[in-house]
This record gives sequence, C-alpha cells and structure tokens, in this order.
Amino acid sequence: MEFFYVVKATQKSGKQDATVWFTAKSEARANLMLDVVLEDAEIETGRGKDYARPIRTNFPVVNELPPEGEISFTFTNYYRLGEDGMTWEQIPGVTLPSSEAAAVARQHIVDGVDTETGEVLEDHTENFGNESNSPAQATAPAPELTVVATMPLRHRVLAQYIGEGEYLYHVDASQKKEILRLEMDTDNSYVQNLLLAAENAEAFKKAIEHDIHKIVNAVKKVFPVDGKTPELATVIQFLKTWFETEHIDRGLLVKEWAKGNRVSAIQRTESGANAGGGNKTDRNPDYEHTLDTLDVEIAMATLPMDFNIYELPGSVYRRAKEIVKKKESPFKEWSAALRATPGILDYSRAAIFALIRSAHPEFYHYPGRLQGYINANLTETDHENPAEEALTTARHTPEKDAVEEANRQLAAVRGDYVEGISDPNDPKWVKTETSQPASEPELVKNVGNGIFDVSALMQNSSTHGTETNPETTSNVQVQKADSDEKQAGDAVQAGEGDLGTGKEAVTVENQNQAETHQNNDSVSQSEPEAQQNVPESQQEEPEAAWPEYFEPGRYEGVPNEVYHAANGISSTQVKDARVSLMYFNARHVEKTIVKERSPVLDMGNLVHVLALQPENLEAEFSVEPEIPEGAFTTTATLREFIDAHNASLPALLSADDIKALLEEYNATLPSQMPLGASVDETYSSYEQLPEEFQRIENGTKHTATAMKACIKEYNATLPAPVKTSCSRDALLEQLAIINPDLVAQEAQKSSPLKVSGTKADLIQAVKSVNPAAVFADELLDAWRENTEGKVLVTRQQLSTALNIQKALLEHPTAGKLLTHPSRAVEVSYFGIDEETGLEVRVRPDLELDMGGLRIGADLKT
Repeated sequence: MEFFYVVKATQKSGKQDATVWFTAKSEARANLMLDVVLEDAEIETGRGKDYARPIRTNFPVVNELPPEGEISFTFTNYYRLGEDGMTWEQIPGVTLPSSEAAAVARQHIVDGVDTETGEVLEDHTENFGNESNSPAQATAPAPELTVVATMPLRHRVLAQYIGEGEYLYHVDASQKKEILRLEMDTDNSYVQNLLLAAENAEAFKKAIEHDIHKIVNAVKKVFPVDGKTPELATVIQFLKTWFETEHIDRGLLVKEWAKGNRVSAIQRTESGANAGGGNKTDRNPDYEHTLDTLDVEIAMATLPMDFNIYELPGSVYRRAKEIVKKKESPFKEWSAALRATPGILDYSRAAIFALIRSAHPEFYHYPGRLQGYINANLTETDHENPAEEALTTARHTPEKDAVEEANRQLAAVRGDYVEGISDPNDPKWVKTETSQPASEPELVKNVGNGIFDVSALMQNSSTHGTETNPETTSNVQVQKADSDEKQAGDAVQAGEGDLGTGKEAVTVENQNQAETHQNNDSVSQSEPEAQQNVPESQQEEPEAAWPEYFEPGRYEGVPNEVYHAANGISSTQVKDARVSLMYFNARHVEKTIVKERSPVLDMGNLVHVLALQPENLEAEFSVEPEIPEGAFTTTATLREFIDAHNASLPALLSADDIKALLEEYNATLPSQMPLGASVDETYSSYEQLPEEFQRIENGTKHTATAMKACIKEYNATLPAPVKTSCSRDALLEQLAIINPDLVAQEAQKSSPLKVSGTKADLIQAVKSVNPAAVFADELLDAWRENTEGKVLVTRQQLSTALNIQKALLEHPTAGKLLTHPSRAVEVSYFGIDEETGLEVRVRPDLELDMGGLRIGADLKT
C-alpha cells in the first residue's frame, strides 16, 4: 500500500513544501519510515519549527512523482491540493517537466530529420508543435493506449516484464501484441514459470502495480533471462520470500539470491544492522542459520568439555538448549554481545567456538571489555573452510569414539538415566520389566553413618599396595648449602614413594631419619630406633606449623588455605589483573568480590580429588546417603501403604447400616393416635384411648378441642422414634440411645487414614501408625542441612566422577602419569620472576621425578 505525505513549510521560514511517499504494509510502518527520512533530512516539524506536522493525502498518479523514499521540494511547484485537501491537481498555467522535455526534443527534429545527427526518422509521426496546420497533421490518429492496472494479472505481469526496468502505466497496441505473444509462447519456459509462480503466490494476486513492477525486475535480476531457466518451485519460493520481507530489506534479499544464497529472510541485529547469514560457512548447506541457532552454538561453546563441533552429541545439544532456555551465565552475556555484532551470522561455527573458548573466563562480567575483545579477535578470511588454528582453539575433536563416553556422562549429570552410570535402584527412576544386567563390583562401599570406603577405586593401580603405612614425609625447605639441598631432595623423593607401594618409602625415610640423628651410628644402634618407630598404637604427629612468609623453594603438603593465603602472585591472579586491576583489587586484596561456586566447578573438584587424592574424598565431600530398602520415596508409596493399612482394619458400620438398625427399632414402637381432620375422626381416636386418658365426663359435650387435648396427652407418653435422616456421626448418637454397647464397640475400632492431602499430610498419617518409618525426603533434607562445610555430592555425580576417574586411569597416557610410582601431588613452588621482580607461586596438580628431572602436569576436567 502506498502512503503519500506533504510537509508544509511555515510562512516565516520561507522554505518550500516537501513531499515524500512510501510503500508499506501498514500506516504505522509508513509513519516510522517517515520519521526516519525527516530526521535524515534534518527537517523538524511541530509548533515553533519551520515545518508543520506531516499530512497524509491521496496518492497522485502523475509522471512527476518523485522517487520512493526521497523527499521532493519541487513537486508542489506543479501540483496543489484540491478543495477537499486530499486530492492533488495540476496548477493551472504551469508547464510540467515532461512537456519541457518534449519541447527540447522538438528543437532537434525538423520534418522527421534529427538536425544534430542527420538521421532520418521514418517512423516519426508525433506532432510536436503548432508550426504547421496541414491537414495531414491535424488528422493524425492518436495512439491507442491501455492502462495496465485494468488488464488481467498475467498481462499486468508481462507488461512490466517487457518494460525493461521502467514502470509502465499504460501500453500501446504494439506492446499489447507482444504481451499476447509471450502469453501464448509455451516454448518460453522462463515466462511461463514466471506467470505460473505469480498465480500461485497469494500476495502477488493482491499486489499493486508498483510492487508488480519491482518484483518482476527482482526476478530478472535473480534469474537472468539469458541464463539458466529457474525451476518453478524456486521462483515461487522467491516470490513468497520477497513479499514477506520488509520493504527496506528487499534490496539485500535480491542481492543474496543473485549470489546464490537462498536466504528466507534478512536478519538484523537489535540496532538494525545486517546480521548476515548469506555467506557459505562450515555448517551444513541445508542448515538454516539464524540468531536463535547462534544462541545454541554460543551455549555449547561455553560448556567445558571437548567434542565434535560438526557432529554434535545429543547430550551436549540438549544441555545447550537448557542453558538458552534458562538464560544462564556466561551464555547470557555472550549472546547479547554477539547478537549485536553486524554480520555475525556470516562467521563459521569454528570461529564462534574459538572466540568464546579463548577468552578470559571473567570477560563476560564487563560488557564493554567483552565487546572490545569480540571486535579485535573475531576475524576470518574463509568462512567455509576454517583454519586449522581456529579448529584447535575451538577444541574440535573429530573422533566420535572419544566423546561418546563424555556424552553419557553429561546425560547422567543432567539427570537422564544412562545404563552403566545411573543407579537403577534409585527410587526416582520408573522401573519397567527388563532383564537385569550383570552387577559390577561397587567401587564405593557404604560403611554407614555417611562414611564411604573408596579403597576399591585404586585396587589395580600401582600407587596402592597391600600395606597402608602412614605418610611420614616432613615439610622440607630448600637450604642454601649444596649438601643440605641434596638431602632435602632425597627426603622429598621418599615422600613421593610413600604414595606408591609403601615399603620402599618407609625404608628410605628410616634411613634419612637415621642419618639425621647420627651419621656414624652402627647398624645395631639404629635397629632399636627402627623398632621404636613401629609401636602397636600410632602416636599422633604434631600439627605442622607453616611460615608466614615462604622463601623461594619447593614445599610439599601445604594445605589449600595456607597456599592461597601465602605470598606471591598465582596464575589466576595474573589473569584477573589482565581483566582489570580494579577487579584484581576487589577480588584478591579487598576481597569484596567472592568467587561463586557452581555445579560445574564442584564436579571438577570431585574428579580432581578422585583422580589425585581419593583419600581426601570423605574430608572434602558429603556424599548423598543411600536410601534404605523399604523407605518411602514418593507420594505413590505413601498412598500404597495407607491403602494397605486401611484394608487391614475391621470394617466400620456404614451410614446405611446404622439407618437400617434405627428404622427397625422405630418399627417396634406403638404408633401415635391421629388427631383427626374432623370431629368424627377425632371422636373415633378418643374412644380408643385408655380409660385414664378419657378425661371428659360422660353426659357432657365432647368438643374437638377437649378430645385433641386428651389425645396429645396420651401421645406424649409414648416413646419418641429416633432420627434416621442425618450424618453418620448423628446417626451414631441416635444409635447410642437404643444400643449403647454396639456404639461402644464401634468407637474402639481404628479409623482409616486419609488418602488425600499434601505429601507432608500423608507423611504425618503414616507416622501416626508407623513411627519407625523411614522417609527419603527427611534423609535428604538432613543430608543437605548438615554439610559441615563440605561439598554436597549426589549419587549420580559420584557415579559420573568415578567413571571419569576410571577412564583416566585406563587411558594409555594419563593413566601412566596418575599411577607413576614417583609422583607427588599438590607440590608448591615459590620464587621470584627475574624480569619483573614479582614474587610468584605455582602449584602443579601432579609432579613426576624422572631421575632428578621434575615434570609438572595439570589435570583438566
């Protein structure tokens, strides 16, 4: 629909009136486009401004119509509004620009000859002037013109098709013949497909002439006439997409289709910039990439695990969808920043993953810094074939088998039932009749009171032997003397060996102790000391006192809280300082920013402890208690117990039973005498009364009132019948009048428990008859409330961590490192950086002593 506006200038401004028109789906859309155009032209409207408010008028159909969307200051020189203020009419006496162009053309043509080029115009029949009044010129026939808008749809389409890019308002006889010829030319597949597509697009049938002109020319740009004939379905798809696209985006749509990109819409960011999506990327060609699918890719990139980014595991995809739905951080911040980036849909999936996974983990807290990072690092030359460096940074793992187990672990962590990982006896699973797989030996044994034995985790590892001697390595500091340093190194090696078979470590340590006490002692002198080192009951060693300031050197056994509070800057602090010195100060100096715990971090710590220090599991984590067999877990189990209890109770008298007893009693009672409706009936009842109630003397008048009084007196002496129409409790009260023993027996019977109400009500009902009952909710609540500062671990999380630990130990490379006989765990190094002079500290997860050469390794989950 066309919308034509005039913006009148005030008299004081001395400016020319402006006109502009648009094609839009609604008036609201047109008003929005009008505001944009006026703002771009720096035209201010309203009270006190140079221009009044815009006025919408009827659309003029004239040759001097300005281009769509462009403000014209000359249109009002030739046309003015009529008396109704809505319809445009030509200003009398004003020569139109088209007439001036014809006058200029006449100056160069004399008697059918162009005076500038000398060309003879044989077909020139137009009469440009009034110079000649010959009969031939006066009787020249006018061309027969047909308005295109009055023609059938097929002819209207072909009229714009033969216009060669120009809008045709009417056609002459020769053009009409050409239209008819094209319509009947069945060999011209291009034209026939265009006509069929137009008839199959509903929006095309309702389109105005200007839109038909634009869409026909758009089709000729996308599918060149001299090129390959497009398929009918493709043309229909383009027509529907073109009409569904906003007017301002149709030009971009045509360009994308002309390049071969069959996009269904032009996507834009919130700021209005083109979001891209037309370039070929590393994604599947049939995959429709939108801002919503970009969100899913962002969510997957924020996950910590590695996987094949082109063949997405189902569990990873489902977890990403959950992150998008809940708008979790850091996805929420990354999504907002990338959605605002122009052309973001043109970048490959590898580029998106590499960008997110190479960023500092704290960047998302600062939107400005995050946007700057994106602008500086989101670069790519070949979107369809990402560089190997980008795939490496994106942590792309094309091996399917390597990530299959991770998919299973993710599904178990998310709460899905996974065979071999999830506990089938967990009451929350819905059990079906299936064959039970062979049970595997338990790696974690429950010994009661929330304590779990994890010694079976490392039975096949070389780091666990049959003897369990206590670790006797003392805290060793690097000394200045060379000989002392050698002794310190030997002692540390002894401590490392103690994590292995045990025997060798004790021997080395005893030798070091003997050398420390007296180097020249004989064997006989040292044997009693060795015997004293193995008493029947071990003596508790004094707690180690750690220095307030750690000199440069290597330290073993430093607790976590001591290490993190010690002098020197760690790698985490360096990363935080790179984010912002203010952030570093708030987190590590002022400590106003507290590091938040997350389930992912807790899971990583759990795997870390099981892989490196399984003996610390009980001290650092609180494992979910085992639900005993027979415990009440769900509302269904509670109701099942209540139904069984109610069925075991003796049956109570129902209301119908009680009513029958009452009616039987009432039937045995004497009936009352009727008062009678007449004097004769009353007299008949009176005669039937016992003599002591016939109180009217014989010979006197027997009035109805006196007789009824005697009858009432008699009826009052009769026993009253009990009520039979009331509630069960009221019926019991009536039954107690006639049979109190039966009511007493009924009262001794137990009442059935209610089967309706909340879960808490059902629990209280069960407790009333079974105080020793065990409820899973109460066990889990007690476990959650009594954490004792430990991290809560569910059964599923522990099972997942144990499977990850098992995979690590069975890995051909990682397993050798984790079970190396000379390994040491959580060794702390303190030193001074030579370039900056800063005190630094580092703590590798694993340290191996390879003949004097120490190798550090980190365990990443």
